[in-house]
Amino acid sequence: MPTQNEVEYLYRLGQSNPGKGVILEIGSWKGKSTICLARGSMIANGEKVYAVDPHKPLADEGYVEDTEAEFLANIREAGVETHVVPLVMTSEEAAKKWHQPIRLLWIDRDHRYEQVRKDFLLWEPHVIDGGIIAMHDTIRKRGPKRVLWEIVFPSNRFQRISIVDNLTAVRKVKRVSLRGRLAKWLIIGCRGLYIAARKVRLPYAKPSGRWVLKKLTS
Repeated sequence: MPTQNEVEYLYRLGQSNPGKGVILEIGSWKGKSTICLARGSMIANGEKVYAVDPHKPLADEGYVEDTEAEFLANIREAGVETHVVPLVMTSEEAAKKWHQPIRLLWIDRDHRYEQVRKDFLLWEPHVIDGGIIAMHDTIRKRGPKRVLWEIVFPSNRFQRISIVDNLTAVRKVKRVSLRGRLAKWLIIGCRGLYIAARKVRLPYAKPSGRWVLKKLTS
């Protein structure tokens, strides 16, 4: 579940690049992030949020409860139901039928490496140049971290890394400039120091590290 800092950042991301594509969310659960993205997009007169989640218990996909009724109730209560398109299906099923450009892709479902990698590879081609890809649990979960290191960080197609608590967002570009590459690796280095400090449990490492990364990148 997103932290308050992540909630505020998702709201801001929902306002980015209005008119250039839709917002697609992989993993809605009970709708907290869906509501943030929809409210942000509504403020910017942007497109709808397509919320992909089967909402049914699927052991092999990491789903353990039926959340559809609660999800629908929460988006109605928040007043965003007209700006959300629930796609009650798996990520793979939704990708087979997808044909729209995406300005913001938010990935937050099964955090196992194979599933995170599959979600990224299925949906990244639909993200427009200048669009944003954001992923959750990229500090504490091995799956999202490995995808970042294998696909995102080494690539010259992603720049302007933002790190807010356990959320990492990147902007997709045709090619990163030399200045952009230097800035990217500076941020990655700071991120590595923060993770190392967490592991050795230095005093105040977690709150101070999060604050520094947020100020440096968001």
